[in-house]
Amino acid sequence: MNNKIGIHYGSFVSHWDDDQMPLISKVKSMGFDLLEFGALYLKNMSDENIAAFKDEAAKNDLALTLSLGMSPAEDIGSPDKMKREAGLTVLKDIAKAMSKAGISDCSGIVHGAWNGKIDSLEEKKEYWKNSVVSMKEASRTFEDLGVYFNIEVVNRFENFLINNCDEALSYISEVDSPNLGIHLDTFHMNIEEDSMVTAIIKSIEHLRYFHIGENNRKFPGLGSMPWKIIFETLKAMNYDKPITMEPFVKPGGEVGSAVSLYREIMDLSDYDAQIVQSLNFVRNLM
Repeated sequence: MNNKIGIHYGSFVSHWDDDQMPLISKVKSMGFDLLEFGALYLKNMSDENIAAFKDEAAKNDLALTLSLGMSPAEDIGSPDKMKREAGLTVLKDIAKAMSKAGISDCSGIVHGAWNGKIDSLEEKKEYWKNSVVSMKEASRTFEDLGVYFNIEVVNRFENFLINNCDEALSYISEVDSPNLGIHLDTFHMNIEEDSMVTAIIKSIEHLRYFHIGENNRKFPGLGSMPWKIIFETLKAMNYDKPITMEPFVKPGGEVGSAVSLYREIMDLSDYDAQIVQSLNFVRNLM
């Protein structure tokens, strides 16, 4: 396997809009091939800063990709037209910034709201219909600019719209855009899928991004995830896109709160060394 191995910027920052430029050289020095950083951080950059960020990544020979979790105020599935329009504007603006930065993919909860809630199954049907219509419109921009957005299949506690691979495939089919892919994540799959192997096999035609994290969101190698069979399946299916670590183990700050982490789940005294150890664990599986 020659996949690029990345790490999510949330592993290092306390707030989503913290300066992410220093992370480029940091994660490169740790041995990673790719940095997944904030889509909104990129969207809010000036053209000059985008160019500087792009140059810094090139200097470090580090690939870049984006992470996005839409807010309830920007939910493209909302019954509220203003919220849908706000979400569409965000997606299109990010796509334009990606084109300037030379970044091909943005992955995450791009189809709805991260931590958004509804009260009934009937509501979900309305959100689904609205989201598909909105994504059809957004996808035309993605196609024009040659960028890809990948819908992350997440657990029911973080988003109600797409919780397993089958729902993701249905959504992809309805939107029907070549620039919309699927993003799987072992942490979420462990909660929602009957079989992680089956989910990978089913989605492989559309699978463009893969997050790895333990059952408790610790670094890979420190929990109970069946890594050997996961990587054997990815290898058998010839998956050649990025594989990115997304550990969340630091309580405190905006990031800790966002992932509902209110206890110390591991010793953080040698944090960077533990990340490198996990990276070596992952490379040995490939």
